[in-house]
Amino acid sequence: MGRMGRTRKTRTDLPRRMYHHHGAYYFFPKGEKAIRLSADYGEAMAKYAAIVQVKTSRCRLSAVMDAYSREKLPALKPRTREDYLDGIRRLRPVFGDMWPEDLEPKHVYQYMKMRGAPTRANREKAVLSNVMQQAIEMGLINTNPCKQVRRNKESPAVREVTESEVAAFLPFCPEWLQAYLGVKLLTGLRQGDMLRLNLFAIRDDGLFVETGKTGKRLLFGWTPALKAAVDRCRALRRKPSESLLFTITQSGFKSAWARAMHDYTDDKGKRFAENALRAKVATEAHEIGLDATSMLGHSSDAVTRRHYIRGTKKVSPLR
Repeated sequence: MGRMGRTRKTRTDLPRRMYHHHGAYYFFPKGEKAIRLSADYGEAMAKYAAIVQVKTSRCRLSAVMDAYSREKLPALKPRTREDYLDGIRRLRPVFGDMWPEDLEPKHVYQYMKMRGAPTRANREKAVLSNVMQQAIEMGLINTNPCKQVRRNKESPAVREVTESEVAAFLPFCPEWLQAYLGVKLLTGLRQGDMLRLNLFAIRDDGLFVETGKTGKRLLFGWTPALKAAVDRCRALRRKPSESLLFTITQSGFKSAWARAMHDYTDDKGKRFAENALRAKVATEAHEIGLDATSMLGHSSDAVTRRHYIRGTKKVSPLR
């Protein structure tokens, strides 16, 4: 019963350092003798919580980050969870060894300036704020220093991707990514929603999507172009037995996109983000009089206009 430090293979529902052995639950404090909690799960969990609360009455921010990741992140949507985990990976080397009560607004401000990327700094500050809220809930601190620091000013992206750029980029993409772009450029769906598309989304009356970020239910009525694009994705599935149109993870997609973009820019192409294509679709929809806000699944025209409607306004000269 003294073995510790191995990856848990069974009873993954149990918290850290708690194990079920010979009909009872035990807690294994680091460097100390095992403590028998109870044979009853509920009673054992209550005793575990009482012990851990005492033992973590003073812990470093790294431990608070672990608690936040364990308790709060599972409830978030996959893409948000991935972003928050990335934020924690960046924050841990900077703040992990600090005591929660020692973190001051000036430290948060210094980090945001040091980060050098205003938008990413804002996202990571939000993650750190959630971690500090976790510390408050754990009884380690009383106030959240992150709330006393202003966000960086963010300027809306203005990069406009042209038809010629997309055409030049396509030859550097594998065939499945070309098919992906065929659907993306007709619907403007977010990357996460694109990667969740499956055979059940293909209905007689159109392509049905329930967006992951806002929960909006969208039905893209069939046009010859959309039908052909979806059929191509369906034909190129790597695993025909699976229902997903794109059998690739988000990290795998990012790697594939980065490789294609690297080859494209090496050939003197101008870099653009995958999300810029969503803005391209919104701009084109707006220009031909379609409802870009509804198409993108937004609740507000202001969001669509500020962040997604790009391009150059065409005007007539006096003479």
